[in-house]
Amino acid sequence: MSLAYYLAEGGYKGKVLIVDSAFAPINDKTWCFWTKDTPPFKDVIYRTWNKAYFSALDMQTFLYLNEYSYYCIRSGDFKEFVLRRIQSLPNFEILEENVLDFSSNSNKAIMLTKNSVSYLADYIFQSIFDPSKRAPRKAKYPLIQHFLGYEIHTEHDVFDPATFTLMDFDNQFDDGVAFMYVLPFDHNRALLEFTVFSEELLEKGVYEDKIEEYMDSKFGLHHTEYKIERVEYGQIPMHDQEYPPTYGKNIINLGMVAGLTKPSTGYTFLKVQEYTKQLADALIAKQKPILPPKSSFRYRFYDLLLLHILSTSTEDSLAVFKDLFKNNSFDKVFSFLSEKTNFVEDLKIMSSVPSLPFLKAITQNLKLKNKPKNKNRTA
Repeated sequence: MSLAYYLAEGGYKGKVLIVDSAFAPINDKTWCFWTKDTPPFKDVIYRTWNKAYFSALDMQTFLYLNEYSYYCIRSGDFKEFVLRRIQSLPNFEILEENVLDFSSNSNKAIMLTKNSVSYLADYIFQSIFDPSKRAPRKAKYPLIQHFLGYEIHTEHDVFDPATFTLMDFDNQFDDGVAFMYVLPFDHNRALLEFTVFSEELLEKGVYEDKIEEYMDSKFGLHHTEYKIERVEYGQIPMHDQEYPPTYGKNIINLGMVAGLTKPSTGYTFLKVQEYTKQLADALIAKQKPILPPKSSFRYRFYDLLLLHILSTSTEDSLAVFKDLFKNNSFDKVFSFLSEKTNFVEDLKIMSSVPSLPFLKAITQNLKLKNKPKNKNRTA
């Protein structure tokens, strides 16, 4: 949808077919991101924040953004906006159909639908099928960010709509690194998500119980005092596995299946916008499509170290997050997580957090890298 929008905005003259199992604009997902520039899809920005609450271990504080802003877009609003833009264009066509598979011949990319109809194109751009099985290696740290959220409506004013909760860590949770994430849309309406970084999903009831406990302990609200208007569930890969940029000849991956999720945070939306805009510009200029970009080596290495810590020690993870936000401005942290810092700034960030967990991570990953390939070989 993002690629189609940028193609339409740029005046692309070729034929475009957009395929999805359903196009109904339902607000079943919430996408958030931060930027200091004009945000993409600014016409459908649902809420904006410049103040956040953060809590980890014995630290509770408010964080303030000056250069950046934190934005929220609802999936239904986004889809309706894009569809409205492209439906008036004669060279754009929408097909509501289930896709069975993609393949290629010598000249064309091929899409096969579940009703056994084939479509041929010069290029297919897909975000449906996960190509990670074709990756050159498996992930060392196969973490998942998984969450369940309630969008609730309370009887009385409870929330501060100017302040979102970035992370309110559950210091007692021992099945991964867990926190509450809260987006207040109004004084009496908010999305609350119990979020976990771990390798295994939880039973649905665990997420639900955690949200109810939080509403009671944080806001003094019994579950009878608010109405659940919507449930949002998701799981996002947070691992170091490299994704192939293509699914096949002339079939290019997009979004999460292209590896555009930041491994250490799970954020994806802004990277998708940056890439699809560049991709659309290349197609409009009748150039070959550019492939999904990879982060620079140093950021991939930083991500690898944090993934090691998240995988091996909840206590160390909370200490790292605590000092990261305690010793750096909110803008600087967001700049670092956006991969917009220079090496000197990186060193300042890294020196602001506990060094021992990272030294352990470096040592362990050097061991993994130098491990003999012959499994029967003894030291």
